[in-house]
Amino acid sequence: MTGVIYARYSEGPHQTDQSIEGQVADCKAYAARNGIEILGVYADRHISGKSAATRPEFQRLIEDAQAGRFECVVVWKIDRFGRNREDIALYKLKLKRAGVKLFYAAESVPEGPEGIILESVLEGIAEYYSEDLRQKVIRGRRETLKKGILAGEVLPIGYKRDENRHVIIDEEKAPLVREVFRKYAAGDGLKSCVAYLNDHHVTGARGAKMSTGVVGRMLRNRRYLGIFDECGVELRFDPIIDPQTFEEAQKMHKTSRNRNINASGKAKEAYLLSCRCFCGYCRTMIVADCGTGKMGKVYRYYACPKHKRGGDPCELKPIPRDVLEDLVVSATVEDMLTDETIKALTDEVMDIQTEGAKESPAVPLRAALDGNKKKQANLVRAIELGNAPDILVSRLQELTDEAAELEQKIRQAEYERPTIPRDVIEGWLRSFKNGDKKDPEFRKRLIETFVARVDVYNDKAVIYYNITEKKPKNKAASGVRIRPVTWSI
Repeated sequence: MTGVIYARYSEGPHQTDQSIEGQVADCKAYAARNGIEILGVYADRHISGKSAATRPEFQRLIEDAQAGRFECVVVWKIDRFGRNREDIALYKLKLKRAGVKLFYAAESVPEGPEGIILESVLEGIAEYYSEDLRQKVIRGRRETLKKGILAGEVLPIGYKRDENRHVIIDEEKAPLVREVFRKYAAGDGLKSCVAYLNDHHVTGARGAKMSTGVVGRMLRNRRYLGIFDECGVELRFDPIIDPQTFEEAQKMHKTSRNRNINASGKAKEAYLLSCRCFCGYCRTMIVADCGTGKMGKVYRYYACPKHKRGGDPCELKPIPRDVLEDLVVSATVEDMLTDETIKALTDEVMDIQTEGAKESPAVPLRAALDGNKKKQANLVRAIELGNAPDILVSRLQELTDEAAELEQKIRQAEYERPTIPRDVIEGWLRSFKNGDKKDPEFRKRLIETFVARVDVYNDKAVIYYNITEKKPKNKAASGVRIRPVTWSI
């Protein structure tokens, strides 16, 4: 697995580059223990973690994650990733959608286990609003598309926009595109087509040289037939390539799918406990593994990476994926979806929000508004007595305007950092009760929300949940609820 490190320290007399160095050293040690190849370090210096928007290296990290440049991010603790829970939830969601994992080097359960439950609720709400916003954007784009305007889209090479933003053929580049299709349909390879375009100084959307990947996508792009299908609206423009030439090019294009139609077991499979499973004997992070039997059947496992190594291999035997996942899902449903547990979790999450509200930017604003109101009341009494000079009346108006501005700032602060009502949190937790334990999406959401870690042995697994026991039975669990489950294979 490839990964990067994100480190940050805030302003302050005791905050120096040594803080960054210490975080990076711990993150590298964590990566070495868990088989993660570190590709680089992103570091924000002298910058608060309260807002992700003001951290340039963090924003670059997110962009690179979305570009697929690494598989995971390692941070020292969750507060290095961010201090605003809404930011944390939003950007964790972005990483998840990009297929990038987030690991914490110095804590197994960040900021207390119930904090993850709150993050799950926030993440669900962020996902809802993200989808809601996406639908609104799509509706707006449809109206624009109906006018024949394709706004905001990167056009295929050979097309351009006129002064009215309508799509037209670029007469300078279109002949080059036609020649690439002709050459490819005639049997020239992708490298030859790339060289042809680079020789004629044709570049991609961002000015980069052409590559086999870019040209391959160009040769499969049906927009060259003059048909643009966007958001359910079909637009027709002048074609650059005729249907016969396009189809001839498709016959020559051999994708990996064409070559491996019968390659069973090669597709990327989901391992729900990936990055949550650790060997109970050597404490190494367990990895996904698979093997093929004599009859071609694919068997999928969780395995300790040290099991097959030479020297002194680990004693943990590979565990069938479905056996382990079924046990963890069943145990989690039994332990975490009772009325008593849901109520306890809701109480804990509400307490976390109450504590977090004390640091809300709205708090000093409300204090300033209270002071403003008191000053206004004093001035009103003086004016009512009839002995107030005109300057006091003018001052009252200033205070009134200031109060209106403070109220607007308070509304904005509350919008950016809302308090989630108790019924929403409890409803979110109860939504798991009616879930189908065989449904892949339900299983994934259940484990991500409730399961912090699983230590695996040859005859049992110990599950660490995202809830604190008031009287923990196992001191080694740091108060986190644990559940041992056993099996015989």
